Amino acid sequence: MDIKIKKIKSESFEWERPGIWNGMHFYGPGRLHKVTISTDQGIEGIGWNGGTAAVRPNDFYGLYVDYYKSFLIGKNPLDTENLTLNLGQKQDKILGSAGLHTQVLAALIIACWDIKGKVKGQSIHSLLGGEQKRVRAYVAGGYYAKNKGLEELQEELLHNVENLNATAVKIKIGDPNAGISEDMKRIEAARNAIGPNIDLLVDANCAFDLNTAIEYAKEMENYNIYWFEEPLAIHDFKAHKTLNASTSLMIAAGENYYTLADFETLIENNGASMLNVDATICPGYDVALKVAKLAEEKGLKIAPHGCQELQLPLVSAVSNGELLEYYPPEVDELRKELFYPKLILDSDGYVTVPDTPGIGFDLNMELLNRYRVC
Repeated sequence: MDIKIKKIKSESFEWERPGIWNGMHFYGPGRLHKVTISTDQGIEGIGWNGGTAAVRPNDFYGLYVDYYKSFLIGKNPLDTENLTLNLGQKQDKILGSAGLHTQVLAALIIACWDIKGKVKGQSIHSLLGGEQKRVRAYVAGGYYAKNKGLEELQEELLHNVENLNATAVKIKIGDPNAGISEDMKRIEAARNAIGPNIDLLVDANCAFDLNTAIEYAKEMENYNIYWFEEPLAIHDFKAHKTLNASTSLMIAAGENYYTLADFETLIENNGASMLNVDATICPGYDVALKVAKLAEEKGLKIAPHGCQELQLPLVSAVSNGELLEYYPPEVDELRKELFYPKLILDSDGYVTVPDTPGIGFDLNMELLNRYRVC
């Protein structure tokens, strides 16, 4: 189809919410960056970053959109693979291979995929492969927070299981003020709360050096942990290899990798068996799908990180898509009304993939426009 990009719009939003933190970062205000791509055929696509626990500086997003406009205006939005190559890898010398600009590029490429789905009358899920119609989800949470002790952590996890239908839940460890003794109490409390039949995932968000990670892994082997996520600095591939060889735990990593080469290096070092590829961090679905296919070839699984409405088409598109990360409204109350249709877990802990052309989800702009900052 002869269709061209005519206009690109950037919008950023910010709202207040209670502070939470993981092993490395404090999350204050909620933020979301949205891009809208309009075409000469009257078809629009949207993409976004944010809408989860992440906090990123809003001021830079619009500047990067302006930079990319000169490369995109007049181009065919359906040619996502070449757009990703020309605006991504071929810009490495100018912008570098990773950073906020890549996340902006991801939003732009996702918007192009939204257009592609609407033009073809198919969901992105279907265009990517459409292997699964339903996929199991885990509820992300278990953050550190002010006045949140073990009892409050247990109440949260029980709510996720009993009211949200979760069959898998995740908690954070790695706060330097906690240490291994306190973190093991968190893990023990979590396991006691949810019982033996619910999968317990543990996420350190890159908080540890190798020796500390090995020490934690050894202790966690006593608690039937489903996976140990991001234990190490993301590019310490040798440490990942050593850790993975030293423990029976499943090591999960990859949410902060921007390039296919990052994943190739991790795989070559046998550093993880679960890849948390994020289509809003690596530049969109084209690269994310290559990661998923590479993982499939190597006998590995993917469980994408980040905003569930954008990651669902990816994880369900491939046969090795294992789990969808699901952020409940309790992480951010605005999430109750932020996306529609509302994505909820079915009674068995799975979610059903929408077949609407494009992404399958939209943003509640009546709500978001109250919080627009630029």
